[in-house]
Formats: sequence, structure tokens, C-alpha cells
Amino acid sequence: MKRSPALLSAIVLIGLLAIAQTKTGTRDQGEINNLAICFEDAWNRHDIQTLSALVAEAVDFITVGGGWLKNRKEFEEHHARTHQVQFKESVLTIKKSHIKFIRPDIATAHVEWAMKGDKDPDGTPRQPRQGIFTWVVEKQNGKWLIIAAHNTNLRGLLSPAGTGQPYGHRTVDSC
Repeated sequence: MKRSPALLSAIVLIGLLAIAQTKTGTRDQGEINNLAICFEDAWNRHDIQTLSALVAEAVDFITVGGGWLKNRKEFEEHHARTHQVQFKESVLTIKKSHIKFIRPDIATAHVEWAMKGDKDPDGTPRQPRQGIFTWVVEKQNGKWLIIAAHNTNLRGLLSPAGTGQPYGHRTVDSC
């Protein structure tokens, strides 16, 4: 059976595009994971300017307490204020990110976190806690930014499917 050179070329081209898309997806997934690590780092250094640079100018950010921050300026002002007392001694640990691409330039990230050392607004120490961010991230000018976020505390520990082990007892992936 004789094969057309055009058909063979099309098959090779489709294969190369699939490989390129996989490499891009893997690189972008790594960049989104890095966004979460950068969030942790800026939080723990209480560097509100760097933290704010991780969100888009027009971010919609729902805080763990239910406050709705409607842009980067509100995000920065809120975190500058809360890091003076409530989060001054807090330590945020990003545990794992689960990423799903909606388009090549937009993804959701469910980011599991743990926190210790934070306080109630009146200064009363809190117990260590865990939660999940739901982020919508967008690649803008070659950089992944958080365009929407919702933060929530967990009431109990989650268990990875089928393991029966709570997340609090697993080994965290290295960064």
C-alpha cells in the first residue's frame, strides 16, 4: 500500500504538536505550582507588596472570613492591615496544588494549605488550621496571576482517595 507524503507529513506534524503541547502544559503546571510556593514565601516574610504582585490588577478575592476584595489595591490594603496583628506571626505552608487547565492560558488550582501562629482580630491565639484556596489563574504577558480566589478553612482533615490516611499524616511533596 502506497502512502501519500502529505499524509505522512500530517501525522508527523500532529505528533510534534502533541509533544509540544504536553511540554507547554507541564511547564505551565510547574509555573502555577511555583505561584503557590511564591505565595507561601511572600506570606511568611510578610512581604505584602510581593504577595500583591501575585494577583491580577482586577482580582476578585474572597478571604477565609468571607470578605470580598475586588482588586489588587483592596487585596494589598487588607493584607497589610491583617499582617500587623492577626497574621504577624503566622506561618503558611502550601501542601499541594491540584491544577486543571480550562484553556492553555487559564486554569483552576485547588491549593491545600496549613497555618499556625495566627490570631483572632482581638489578638487571641488560634489553633493551627488547614484550608483550601480555589484559584482561577491566568497567564498574562507570560506570567501566571491569580484572577479570582476563594479561601476556606477545613472543618476536618481530608483523606486522599482510597488511602484512609488524613492529609495531615502524609509526606508533603518537595518544591
